[in-house]
Amino acid sequence: MKVQISRTARRQIVALSAWWNENRRSARVRVADAIHAAVGAIGEHPGLGPAYPPDPRYRTWRLKGTPYVLFYRVDDAAGTIWIVVAWSAMRGSGPELP
Repeated sequence: MKVQISRTARRQIVALSAWWNENRRSARVRVADAIHAAVGAIGEHPGLGPAYPPDPRYRTWRLKGTPYVLFYRVDDAAGTIWIVVAWSAMRGSGPELP
């Protein structure tokens, strides 16, 4: 399936990536690489990410090696997956979803 990233998620990804690059310089994982891997996996297997209990229209995908989580929804009719939020699990509570 085609994967699209919302403007909100893009801004969040840029901010999370910048923070990670500045504060986790010795980390073996790069956020950009984790995003690329996640987009590929989600595109091939949209149902693998667990449903988000407060709103099961959304699924989540943890970026390997980071505390970051992508929230996405699958639009089967359009053949598109929308990544709507990139969130740090360190914040405790979940994000506000569109």
